[in-house]
Amino acid sequence: MKRSCIQCDEPLYGRSDQRFCSTSCRSHYHNHKREIENKTFYAAHKHLITNYKMLTKILEQHPHIASINQLVRFGFVASKITEIELEGPNARPLFYLYDIGYRYLDQKHIEVFKCSKDRSWHSNRQLRPDWFDSLQKAPL
Repeated sequence: MKRSCIQCDEPLYGRSDQRFCSTSCRSHYHNHKREIENKTFYAAHKHLITNYKMLTKILEQHPHIASINQLVRFGFVASKITEIELEGPNARPLFYLYDIGYRYLDQKHIEVFKCSKDRSWHSNRQLRPDWFDSLQKAPL
């Protein structure tokens, strides 16, 4: 029985339990398999990266204020964040993307800020149970 690489169909020589002809074929096969299995993760991660890059650019300009419509046109997805925090019972929520945060100034603008170095984005902060309702009401 002729054995062949499961990635590229090249003939295999050597060990009887060999499945790939080279390290690159083995890597390509497993990377492709993981990409298919984790398609949702990769899509969400892509949005997080895009959002982070845009917020970083806003931090380079003064003042650190941006138009929501302009951000959305460039691919910003407001629902892709790493944390949300409510400062008080009637306060507007603060949205975080790792070490960068932003708050809505009005329905058309956000203010972006850099978090302090001692702040951990996965701290033990308690969120109110209705935090998701606030997120739904936030202007996009």
